[in-house]
Amino acid sequence: MLCPHCSHSFPAAQVDAQRGKGLDAQIQCPHCEAWLGRSAILMRLKILGFYLGLLMLVLGYFLPDWRNLTTPVAIFAVMILLVSHMMDHLKVIQAPPRQEVDDSEQRQKYR
Repeated sequence: MLCPHCSHSFPAAQVDAQRGKGLDAQIQCPHCEAWLGRSAILMRLKILGFYLGLLMLVLGYFLPDWRNLTTPVAIFAVMILLVSHMMDHLKVIQAPPRQEVDDSEQRQKYR
């Protein structure tokens, strides 16, 4: 996984903290401690596109009279699946608090 906040990659086994369940689950980055999650709407669209496409392909295979209807619906469902998969990325839900660093000595050096 790649954290969108700190840009560090980490394996899924390193994740210690998780909150929420199901499609609204969020994980905490082990490097910067930001809470990361995915869009539940895009996940639902991805699931809907997969199962609708699969159902239409099976119906079109076993019911040849319905192929004129099931083929375009299956193509549209797979398009929804691919587009929602490309748009579904981890996003920062809650960023960690910023730490104020006193760098007045460093700035004073270059004035």
